[in-house]
Parts: sequence; structure tokens; C-alpha cells
Amino acid sequence: MQLPRRIQRLWDTFGPQAIKFSIVGSIGTGVAYVLLYAFVQYFGMYYIYASWVSMIIGQVISFTGYRWWAFVLKTQRMMYGTKFQFMVHWAIWGIGFCTSTGILYSLTEYLHLWYMFSQIFATIVSATCNFLSHKYFTYRPAN
Repeated sequence: MQLPRRIQRLWDTFGPQAIKFSIVGSIGTGVAYVLLYAFVQYFGMYYIYASWVSMIIGQVISFTGYRWWAFVLKTQRMMYGTKFQFMVHWAIWGIGFCTSTGILYSLTEYLHLWYMFSQIFATIVSATCNFLSHKYFTYRPAN
């Protein structure tokens, strides 16, 4: 009956930060999705370009929330200062951005899914990788 102990350990390791990360990410992603839809439907932008612009705007919102709320350390100081975190955050995001764009394009062009559904799947994949990268690298404690 080790399962409850393992679940508790997972919660202690990831739970509160994962919830905060999800809230902040949902806000940034929500803004990005609204912009993506508006850019394509109302301004006639090509969906890949619209995705790029909307994701960058959403990520600016997300970085602010991650830095000042989701990954705040109460008893330890961060290993990196804000400027370095900003650069690392965007480097990690860039990898996720490329992955997300590849998934978006592949699902839309080859599987003929609606671009909004493709974007949802791409977001799930990149968000999982981004959370783990940010937790263990970008916003890690100094010890």
C-alpha cells in the first residue's frame, strides 16, 4: 500500500507549483487563443503567423506570472536573477515554440484537423515540457 505515500510525495514535489503554473499558463494561453482566433478569422492572417504572434504575447503575460507568483520561493532565494531567468525562460519557451509549431502544422496540414484543435494538442505537449524545465532550471532555488 505504498501508493498514497507516492502520491503525497508527488504532490509535495509538484502540486502547488503545478497548480499555480497551470493558472498562469491558462491565462496566457487563453489570451493567445483569443488572439489566434481573431487574427485568423477577422484579420485573415495565415494561421502559423497568427499562432506565432499570439503565443509571444501570451508568453509575456505568462513570464510575469511565473516569475512573480507561480515559482516564488518563500524560504530560499532563486539561483538566477530576473534578467538571466528572462533569457533562460525565453530559450526554453523557444524550444517549446518550435515543437508546438511543428505539431500545429503537422496536425492541421496532414491530419486536416481544425487549427484550433491542433493548437490545443500542441499546447498540452509544450506546457508539460515547459513546466518541468522551468521548475528544475529557470526558477530553481540557489541550493
